Amino acid sequence: MKHSRKIGDGDDDDFPVRIDGKRLDRQKRKLIKQSRGISFRCVHCSVEISTNATATAHRNHCPMCLWSRHVDNSVGDRRSTCLSAMKPLGLSIKEPGEELMIVHQCVACDKIIRNRIAGDDNSFVIMDLLESSLLLPEEKECEIAKAGIQLCVDRELVSQCLWGKATI
Repeated sequence: MKHSRKIGDGDDDDFPVRIDGKRLDRQKRKLIKQSRGISFRCVHCSVEISTNATATAHRNHCPMCLWSRHVDNSVGDRRSTCLSAMKPLGLSIKEPGEELMIVHQCVACDKIIRNRIAGDDNSFVIMDLLESSLLLPEEKECEIAKAGIQLCVDRELVSQCLWGKATI
């Protein structure tokens, strides 16, 4: 049986240095530790982001540009070893309650996931994301649908979720 050294601060959430028999490189080990810290640097715009955010306990995207890093295998576990950038593709609505979600796709492994928006996410960037998602190629829309996610294209609904009122 192979033993893996652990990194981290000694708590039960330490991550193995080896995943699937392969040793993680120094940068990935550093990123795993960073993803569990009190802040992280945006993979896209390089802004320093606090992991504390309104309306979410698992902040892993930038409130300024909405890009993320592929840090989770499942929501909040911080156990992904991919750690690549995740591009925001569009918006989705989580039922019930009409909660807005950002649809991200990993630029390395192509995994498509949804993330809750946070209270400090830039509302205007979210609206821009909605507009750009209307221009996605049909193939990308099919990929998103295969992941079990339905894109939201309703400007009025998104506006109401963000500001409590419809836009004119």
